[in-house]
Amino acid sequence: MAQFVMTEKSEKQRFAKTSALLSTIVFMAYYFYGLRAVFVTGVSVFTSILADYLCSVAMKKKYDWGDLSPIMSGLLLALLMPASVPYTVMAFSAAFMSCICKNAFGGNRNLIFCPVCVAYIFTSLCFPSNIILYPTPEPFGHISAENLVTDQLARSYTYILDSGTASSYSILDIIWGKITGPMGSSAILIIAICAVALYFFGDIPIEAFFAALGANILINVIFPIGESGWFAVLDSLVAGSYFFVLTFMACDPRYVPKRAFSQIMYGVIFAGGSYLVRLHTGIENSAVFVLPMLCVFRDEFDRLTDALEKLLKFLWKYIKIFSAFAYKYAKFGLSTAAKFIAAQFDRLCEFISDKIVEASKKRKAQKAEEAEKASAEKTYEPSEEKPENEEKSEEKPDGGGEEE
Repeated sequence: MAQFVMTEKSEKQRFAKTSALLSTIVFMAYYFYGLRAVFVTGVSVFTSILADYLCSVAMKKKYDWGDLSPIMSGLLLALLMPASVPYTVMAFSAAFMSCICKNAFGGNRNLIFCPVCVAYIFTSLCFPSNIILYPTPEPFGHISAENLVTDQLARSYTYILDSGTASSYSILDIIWGKITGPMGSSAILIIAICAVALYFFGDIPIEAFFAALGANILINVIFPIGESGWFAVLDSLVAGSYFFVLTFMACDPRYVPKRAFSQIMYGVIFAGGSYLVRLHTGIENSAVFVLPMLCVFRDEFDRLTDALEKLLKFLWKYIKIFSAFAYKYAKFGLSTAAKFIAAQFDRLCEFISDKIVEASKKRKAQKAEEAEKASAEKTYEPSEEKPENEEKSEEKPDGGGEEE
């Protein structure tokens, strides 16, 4: 099976391209929330770079300024947050991500789980009131740039769907991301364009991406939450930040198994796990909570694939032996059976021909007997009429006496 492998150079290029694509989503957040979305993103990116640099200095390592992973991680973490998140909370979350979730394990090459997801989970546990309430997005909107937002906040669109509350959002609102929720994970159209770009750049493991996307569509068509049919599919991409997490984090080669079949299993389990967590726990950003658990078992997926491959090779070896043995004796048995059937068919043909000849002889003998009987009856049958000569002889004496 093919493996998805990225070199250090291509990995750095991926960080740069992903950061550029994420900047377009930041622009959409600016369109809906104003300058505060840019400030929140700036705090996250700056803190992530600063914490990464300080960790390198503390570990006496040379800092690689060409590594743009802190920028990409800072953008991802900010876009998962509400635009109303306090700057202090955003800075705390970004510092925790870089110091504890990334550098404590050795950096990009030794990540056990996705640092962005773990930082978001930890922040949501520490500051739940600042994470689960969101401002309402408005075109050319504006939110106070102060640390604490006093504007009226609301629950997310995911919460509305899961609670069965009637929604006033249109399909166009969902596509453009004009719904309450994280300031960057709802713009489905922009995220889809970014996914296509990453696909053509070759920066997304195709098997993992399409397995997760296809499994999510199938599950939500059969077992919808809230809406039904294809509306449930569209909602499932928005709800729980599923499509955003899938495109930018779940398909990051640092967290995805290397084997193709492993990636398919990984994608299917990611989709199923996100659905079940959302259905049974009420957690809004369910995909964020599921991804770290899968990252832990990344290597186990590859080991399972290797074990299955060995098992299939073992079975295939004995299947070939058995099929050759079966073919040999089946061929012998078929030839013997064919000969036996041919001999029986010849005997049947001879029997039928003998019966036909015997029947024709019987018919000829019957006809001959009937002809003999008919000729014998004609020979011995008495004649009822007198011969003409006798009649004439009887008439002559009478004639002669008259003449006398």
